[in-house]
Amino acid sequence: MKLIYICSPYRADTPEEMEQNRQAAHKACEEAYHLGRMTGAKHVPFTPIGNFPYLDDSKPDEREQALKLGLSLMSKCDEVWVAGDRMSEGMRGEIRAAVRMEKPVYSMGMEQAIIQTVIADMAPLLDYKCCRKNSENKDYTGQLLVLKSSALTPWAKEPENQLWVANSGFGTSPTARGRAVYATCLYDGEKTRWDRSDFYGIANPNRIPDWATERLKEMQGQNNDEAEEMEV
Repeated sequence: MKLIYICSPYRADTPEEMEQNRQAAHKACEEAYHLGRMTGAKHVPFTPIGNFPYLDDSKPDEREQALKLGLSLMSKCDEVWVAGDRMSEGMRGEIRAAVRMEKPVYSMGMEQAIIQTVIADMAPLLDYKCCRKNSENKDYTGQLLVLKSSALTPWAKEPENQLWVANSGFGTSPTARGRAVYATCLYDGEKTRWDRSDFYGIANPNRIPDWATERLKEMQGQNNDEAEEMEV
């Protein structure tokens, strides 16, 4: 039995068009199911479209939550089938996530060349080569760190989620017994706890993307302003 994730367009300019997209997604599930029966395979297709009626797609926070839930379900699937006649931004994210999760991606009406273009445009994940030499043995306090992709959930394996600024924790010291590193994500400002072993080391400023350099300057400027206000 194969669990098939159907990737297809959903967002539209009008409620009527969104309903058409929903019906098209369900139709793709039906076709995948019958194709399995015709070939003697047991396909269990599903689409995240319409599976989360309690989340409002027009609200950014709830749309983001729906996307995360959909990708969480994708992580349990065997294959990803791309349906529809156009490529939406949401679909691009789903295809990238499928590749990161090492899920086979097949065309179901979508031109294969379009799918391959999305895959070819994917930014490579960061690794130890993006760090300063022997920086894994340095103090991490206040440093920009490169997180190992293996520490991220399957649907979050993107290079922008690998850059974190270490704030505190015993794990910032290479000699402390404690492992905890409390850090802030450079991309979206999320704060969380990691283990020291979750990081490759301190980022090499010459090996990080331009957006990261600019964002780091902004963050450091904000921290300086806050420190000055506390002194006053």
